[in-house]
Amino acid sequence: MREPGFGGRDDDPDFRPCPGGGVAAIPLIEGARLTVISGAFGTGKTEVSINLALALRDGGRGPVTLVDLDIVNLYFRSRQRAYALEALGIRVISSVEGMENADMPALSPAIAACFDRKDGPVVFDLGGSDLGGIVAAYFHRGLSAEPVNHWLVVNPYRPFNETPDAIVEMAGRIEERSRLPITGMIANPHLIADTTPAVIREGLARVREVTRYPIAALAVMEPNDTPGAFDDLGLPVFTMRKQMKQPWEAGGIMMAGKRGTRCP
Repeated sequence: MREPGFGGRDDDPDFRPCPGGGVAAIPLIEGARLTVISGAFGTGKTEVSINLALALRDGGRGPVTLVDLDIVNLYFRSRQRAYALEALGIRVISSVEGMENADMPALSPAIAACFDRKDGPVVFDLGGSDLGGIVAAYFHRGLSAEPVNHWLVVNPYRPFNETPDAIVEMAGRIEERSRLPITGMIANPHLIADTTPAVIREGLARVREVTRYPIAALAVMEPNDTPGAFDDLGLPVFTMRKQMKQPWEAGGIMMAGKRGTRCP
């Protein structure tokens, strides 16, 4: 059993799928049961991973599994919302049971079973930058045995994503370390609380300067997902709801010692 203080609030009223997210998620999972989400630190890949898992669950795609392969960053990992996700029927796999909050590479042997079960979609949330790709390479046999969609989350307002050359360089390192070609990009331009539709549009224009990889979808967080606001951009809009809380926010996780303490 996980420690109750660790896995996030399963009674958090804000933890719920974003309406309409499932339709735009379809291009992200077409043609493959396995979806790998990677990106530089702070691009929002964990938010994308959780929201995609929720969208797949709502889309009736069978039992959904979210695999947290982030052993690079101790904070803002999918496993911090494990209880809330599992309460919604999404299986979460990360570290060896009892070691979920440990700052060490203790991956669960249950991850390997995801490649054998074939009973539903699996979303892999990699650690940030090319270091996260090393863990994916450990599961190369399973990831190379069937089709995989490998999406690079890009936020041009974050370090290592500011220019097309920086994005391509980062992508190349992730591909090399993970041994997994990138299928395309998920544009996620934002400035957290300072995000506006203008910020999103300007950021997307910068992402479009990267010509090596196609853009599969534009990720937009509430409340900037006004219906029709981005219809003219010619991309599926993957609407998201904020699922990862800052440690000081209500429902956030204060990481301390062996267990995480929830903020009231």
